[in-house]
This record gives sequence, structure tokens and C-alpha cells, in this order.
Amino acid sequence: MVVFSKLSVSSEHKMWILGDLVPPFGFTSFVSALVVCVITFYIFKKLSGDRNVPVRDSSKNHSWTAIKITSKPWYCSICELLLMNGIGVYCDCCGVCADPECVKKANLKLKCKIITSSNENQQHHWVKGNLPFGAVCTKCEEECSVEPGLIDHQCCWCQRTVHTECLPEIDQICDFGPYRNMIVPPWCIQVARRKGALHKHLLLRGVKDPGWEHWAPLIVIANKKSGNSDGALVLSEFRRYLNPVQVIDLTERKPPAALQWCVLLAPKVVKILVAGGDGTISWILTTSHKLDLDPEPPLAIIPLGTGNDLSRVLGWGKENSSDLQVDNILENVQDARLSELDRWKVEIVSTRHLGLKLPSKTHFMYNYISIGVDAQVALNFHKTRDSIFYIYGSRVFNKLLYLCFGTHQVVTSDCKNLEQRVDLYLDGKLIELPELESIVVLNISSWGAGVNLWGMSGDGTARMSQSYHDGILEVVGIYSSFHMAQLQVGMSCPVKLGQAKVVELRLKRKVPMQIDGEPWEQHPGKLKVSFVNRCPVLVNRKKCE
Repeated sequence: MVVFSKLSVSSEHKMWILGDLVPPFGFTSFVSALVVCVITFYIFKKLSGDRNVPVRDSSKNHSWTAIKITSKPWYCSICELLLMNGIGVYCDCCGVCADPECVKKANLKLKCKIITSSNENQQHHWVKGNLPFGAVCTKCEEECSVEPGLIDHQCCWCQRTVHTECLPEIDQICDFGPYRNMIVPPWCIQVARRKGALHKHLLLRGVKDPGWEHWAPLIVIANKKSGNSDGALVLSEFRRYLNPVQVIDLTERKPPAALQWCVLLAPKVVKILVAGGDGTISWILTTSHKLDLDPEPPLAIIPLGTGNDLSRVLGWGKENSSDLQVDNILENVQDARLSELDRWKVEIVSTRHLGLKLPSKTHFMYNYISIGVDAQVALNFHKTRDSIFYIYGSRVFNKLLYLCFGTHQVVTSDCKNLEQRVDLYLDGKLIELPELESIVVLNISSWGAGVNLWGMSGDGTARMSQSYHDGILEVVGIYSSFHMAQLQVGMSCPVKLGQAKVVELRLKRKVPMQIDGEPWEQHPGKLKVSFVNRCPVLVNRKKCE
């Protein structure tokens, strides 16, 4: 029987309780519960991430970037004075320049490249002065900017240059130039302004097809911090050639937001240009698979990593030049050949560790998997790079670090007698292993920054050729860290263990391993590599044919 009673606390405060079992619920408890709910909501929102594409509001300010000291003279677009020693900024969207005193005036007087409009007859956006070397007038075909000063003009959409005196003779309507089939014109962009105190930026709401023949928009994805900040240069340069909303920084939005373009434009094919290393490329390809995009976007590469093995195989080069040639890159992407790349699923089931059952994991592989000494070297390198003491980074310095860690393994041999820690099964058949320190499962013909392990002459027996879209994996063994160094310079050959459609590894003890350059220490368990499907990629015709 439930008994209600009335408890008098004072003449001013009264409350009802359910027997003596329900404690008083005061104002402080209510506020505490509300605070916990709000904090939980924002933590969940932060972890889940925003999958919308952010859009910079160009009506407010230019996208200012510090001017690099070059042989090219820079002139302020406001006061027209020479910027001495490169002290000043320029807008990487439209090309306007300003010295520090004229930045506010430039934001007020000079319009930046628009990202959205309702007018389908897009006019040229002429920017005065600071033309590139060798610029030629599109009207009279004579050289521009032959005299010093802020003279002549360039359109920040079609990139055409013209003399000031020839400008009245140019048609006012812009056709977006030679790369129009990769540009999303402003009238095709639909944006929405997110209201609220925390989010005041614009978001991409929709994209229309302009109806151009062979139109395949290009989305550029990069991390501005990657490649010794080369990613920031890539983002900055491509904003000038494309609609700025097509250029996405991974430090601001994760891959699902970048690939939202494919959802908005389906069934239109969207091309993706990724600037980064093998890990970043694998991240994008895996996200594309998990989002179940139809059609899945073909991918091209600007190599910014240390190894760049997939970029080498697809013809995009072993590393990016410090002098970024955007024209050449866009031409290569436009003329690239469509191909396919095998996608492999890596299922890892760990045994109990310290009496606890570890959760199963599923990864996706595109380049290679390795267990042993090369994974240990990569793991040591990643630990160093993630350290707070890692204050300087460059490709040369990173390669020296790899060399140091590889030399260290010659002495320590942490992965010695790997054959006693691992059982290898190829299509269900147990393979007898010699003394090894590493096992590498290959999908492409490049490993360790360009080494073609399977293509090296081995034991002389007949082997099938290697392909990155045949649904077959190649498995090789490496004797030691010193043997790995010999492979890098072509002085030795790996142990060819065989080919298979399904590869299983049973780990008896903890070993270092890596997938596409991302290393970790794996506890004992079972690892199974099986074919999933093929993803579209773009092959550079000029380098592969």
C-alpha cells in the first residue's frame, strides 16, 4: 500500500514525497542533470562529426595567404606599390594582393571570387596586375606585364590574361577556360546558412548539373598539415583554378563530408584528387566504400607522403615537386585513364589477452600488409613522429629516420624467428616458412617506396604476373633488416612464398604489423585477407603508357 504524506519543512517550503523512499528533487539537482545532458549532447555531436561541406562566405573577406619570396614582383592591389621583400598577403581564391596596411581596404573595395550566384551568364572576374611570368594577351597574343607596376588583367575563373587596352574588346561572358569540365560554376551551387551561436558558416545544400558535355567535377582533398605543410600549398593553388568550395581541407572536415559531393551529384561521376600519402588515400577509399556510393568516384593522387607506393603504380609520381604545376596536374587528371584497384578486407580476431576477450577488427587494404621487421621500423617512426619532440618534418628527414630505425633493427633483431610466431595459409594450405623477420602480402607492385618485390628474380620457378586488379595476392618473405636494405637498392631478392585469393595468418605471439603504412602491435589471433570488390582509380597516361 502506497502512503502519501505531507512534510512541512518550513512555512515557506513544502513538498510531497512518496513515502520516505523518494528524495527531495531540488533546483540544484535539476541544473546538474541539465548540464550533464547538454555536455553529453555536444560530446556526441563532436565525435559523430559533421558530414556537411562547409562553404566560405566570400562576401565578407578574402582568403588571405602570406606571399612567398620569389623572383616575381608583387604589387599591392590598393596602393599599387611594390611589396618589398614579399611582405604582404594575397587571396588564393582570386589573386588580389595587399600590404598589411591595405588589407581592410581590400576587403571592402575588391570583391573575391563568388562561390554561388543565381546568374547563369557568368562574367569574367578580372583582377588587375600580378600576372604570372610569360602571360600572353588572349586578344592580341602579345606578352603581358612587360613593364613594372600593377598593369594588365587576369580572370580568376578562366585564367585568361589580357592587356588593359585590349580589355574592352573581350566578350564579358566567361566560358571558364580549358578546365571548365572540372569546375562547378557558381549558379550550380546551393548553400544554406546555419543559424546559431556555434555555427555561423555556410553549408553546401545542393549541386546542379550545368548541362555541359563531358562535365565531371573535380573535388580536391588534402590535409594542410601533411607533407611538411605541402598540403596547404595544394589547397591554396587549387582554390584559384576551381570553385573554392570544391577544395576541402581534412583538418576542417573528415572524408564523409568531402564525399558528400558524390551523393549530391549522383548519378553524375565526380572525380577525386587526393593530396597525401598512402594512409590518407586508403582512408578516402575506405570511406567511399562504407558510404556505399553509387557510382563510386575515381581517384587521382598528388603524392605528399614518404613512400607513395600507390601513386607510383598509378603513374602520379614518387613525390610532389616543390613547384606545383596546377595546369599540368589538371591536364593529366582530365586525360587520365579509368582503371580498377582490388579492395581487400582484413578481418582480425584476437585471442584472449590478460583474461580479456579483445574485440574483432575489420580493416581494408589496397597496397600491402606486412608483419615483422618493416612494420616494426614503421611503428618506431610513427611513434617518433607523434611525439611532442618531433618539431621538424620533411621528406629527407623522414627518410633519414627510417634509415636510423632500420639500422637499429640490424642490431636488435626484434622480429627474429618470425616463422615461430606465425603460421601462414595460402588458400587454406599451410606454407612451410624458412627463417624470416618479415612477411609481406602484396596487392600492388610497389613496396617500401618503390621496390617491386614480386618482380625481382627469385628462385627461378614459374610464377604468375602481378596485377592490382586480378583478385590475387602475392606473398613474400624477408630475412632481416639488412636484407630489407639490400632489397631497397636491388642487391638481393625476397623469398617468394606464393600467390593466393585468400591469405590467413595465425599469430601465436604479439607482433608488429602494418596495413598501407599504418602500423600497430597486434596481439595473438587470426588474420584473414579476402577479396571484397574493385574501386575505380585514375591512371596517369603520360607516365604509364
